[in-house]
Amino acid sequence: MSLNLDRPAWKRVALRELVRHVTDRVDPETSGLERFLAGEHIPSGELAISTWGVIGEDPIGPMFYKRFKPGHVLYVSRRTYLRKVAVPDFEGITGEKTFVLETLDPHVLLQGFLPFVLSAERFHAYAIANSRGSVNPYLNWGELLAYEFDLPPLEEQKRLADLLWTIEAELRATEDLASSLRAARGRLVDAFLKRPEYEVEPIDRVVEFLRDGPFGSKIKSEHYADAGVRVLRLQDVQRGYVSDEDIAYLDESHVVRELERYRVAEGDVVIAGLGDERHPVGRASLAGRVAGAVHKADVFRARVKQDRVLPEFFVNVLNAELARPRVAALSQGTTRLRINTSNLKKVALPWPPVADQGALLSAAGEFDDGIELISARMASAAAVRATLRNEIFGGGR
Repeated sequence: MSLNLDRPAWKRVALRELVRHVTDRVDPETSGLERFLAGEHIPSGELAISTWGVIGEDPIGPMFYKRFKPGHVLYVSRRTYLRKVAVPDFEGITGEKTFVLETLDPHVLLQGFLPFVLSAERFHAYAIANSRGSVNPYLNWGELLAYEFDLPPLEEQKRLADLLWTIEAELRATEDLASSLRAARGRLVDAFLKRPEYEVEPIDRVVEFLRDGPFGSKIKSEHYADAGVRVLRLQDVQRGYVSDEDIAYLDESHVVRELERYRVAEGDVVIAGLGDERHPVGRASLAGRVAGAVHKADVFRARVKQDRVLPEFFVNVLNAELARPRVAALSQGTTRLRINTSNLKKVALPWPPVADQGALLSAAGEFDDGIELISARMASAAAVRATLRNEIFGGGR
């Protein structure tokens, strides 16, 4: 796709000439507002917001006092490598470390174009390079204002913003459809598992073994390498799949010497022993394509008794909503729940006959096929978005 950009008409500008920081200070308790946004509510790499905290119900920190309105651009200045830029469609409150931005003059910079300036990879590279601090790096206000880029004329901004927002709408619609299918699939699985004829037994009865990964000095920073044997960390284990978003490797010679017993095999199931609000403890996935990898501590490896339960069905049961409170009841912690292998083995869940398990997997597979098609459509739209952003704003510093 060619955008026919009229580059000679673009003007090099700095953000200090174009934006202001909205610092409308309010008291959450008396503001009359219902929602607040913390860092965890703002997604990485996506402009749309789908989660939030409720004032008066959810814990809110003392430094949450900045009012934002629909259309404002929110930029999370802490941990800039997370690339958190969003545009709310509701009014609420956010914390001091989130910049609330609006254009100084909409006849120079369109408010609808600003989010794409700040979500371009070129800006993120600048923000990361100019962040301060090591443990929790941040971009200060002065450094943000110093960012320079080439600004198109107003009419071209409108044309480009309309195109980019159309892609955002397509991505949001397809994600909503995928979410609906996932929810329907979940209801199917839960209804199946609640049949009264199915016997409920602890996990210990249906597994050959359930083991944690190595603790202590078995895996240290010096054991990591640019290539070698993949290591499965907590963030890699998602509900029903292993994420490839940030792959890490261990030196193969160290694995051979010290970690062979922690390799996962083709039919194994990997389980997260630690969870949070968005990533539940006990979530599971088939090892499958990552067979041969080593699992770390807090990533459990299970091998099921296949005359009692199919590995894929075992994953579906652990990821079912029905399992969530049962796992949580044997976990420790408040904001982050942790379970050990001994307690996970005690979790009692329904285990139908293997023939019935196959029937459920077949029915759930119909939903999985639809979700896979939608995911492919989303990936295609995201690739187009990345290409257009790169053509408009450039990919590097």
